[in-house]
Amino acid sequence: MGVDWIRMRPVPGASPEVLVVLVQQQAAAFAATGNWFEGEFDHLQVDAGPGSCELVHHVDVDSGPDSYRRVSAFVLSPVFPAEWRLAAYRSYLPAELPDRLHRWRSHLDQIRRGAHRDYLHAWYCYAMTRQVALRWQVLRDQAATARDRTNTWATRPALIPVREQILALPLPAVPPAPHWGADAPTEARLPVHSDLMVELARSWNSLVPNRQKVRIQQPPDFDDFVETALDDAALTDCLDWMDRATQDGYGLLLDW
Repeated sequence: MGVDWIRMRPVPGASPEVLVVLVQQQAAAFAATGNWFEGEFDHLQVDAGPGSCELVHHVDVDSGPDSYRRVSAFVLSPVFPAEWRLAAYRSYLPAELPDRLHRWRSHLDQIRRGAHRDYLHAWYCYAMTRQVALRWQVLRDQAATARDRTNTWATRPALIPVREQILALPLPAVPPAPHWGADAPTEARLPVHSDLMVELARSWNSLVPNRQKVRIQQPPDFDDFVETALDDAALTDCLDWMDRATQDGYGLLLDW
C-alpha cells in the first residue's frame, strides 16, 4: 500500500481555522509512522507532535479516474531539497495549493537557469556514493561467504583473485547529506574507486551463478543526473495533475 495524494474539497461549512489545524495534525500523524524512503531523510530531525487523522471527516474526496497520484513522484525527486520533500508529506487545502505549486515550479526554473548547483552537487555525491556503498557491501558479503564455500564455482581459479580484490577494497565513505540553506560541503565527491568497483562486479558476475551476481552501475555524471531528474515523466505528470486540481478548485488529501 502506497502513499497518495487524492483530490479533495472541504465539506460545506468547514471552518478554515479548524482545517488548518487538522492538516497539521494529520501531517504529524503521518510523520509518526516514519513511512518514508531510507536514505532520503535520515539526516533530518522529525518532531511529529500530536497527531490526528480527523481531517478525513471534514473533506469530500474525488473518486474519479484521475483523482490521485503517488506522493513518491515528488518526494523522490532529487532536484528538490530534502527538507521540502519531507515536508510535502501532508495535505494541502485548496487555498494554499496554488502558492505551493508555484514555489515548486519556480525552483525547477531556477535550476534550469543554473541555480542551486552547490546543493545539487552535494546531494548527488551523497546519493550516488550511498548507492554504490550499499551494493558494494552486498558484493563484499558475497565474496566473504565464497571463501568458505566448496562449490565448483566458488573454487574456480579465475574467481579467487577477483574475490580477494573485492575484499581488499573497502567500503566508500559516504559524505554527509547537505542541508538546504547551509553551505554545501566542498569535499563532496564520488567514490575514488567507483570505476574499479564496477569492473570487479562485472568480473565477479561473469564467474558466479545468477543468484550470486551483484550489479553495480557506474554513477551518471552530475549534469546527466540533474537533467534526468528535471525531465522525469512522473514528476512532470504529478505537477501537471496538481495544476488541474487547482483549476478545478481542489486541494490534496494525504492518504496512506
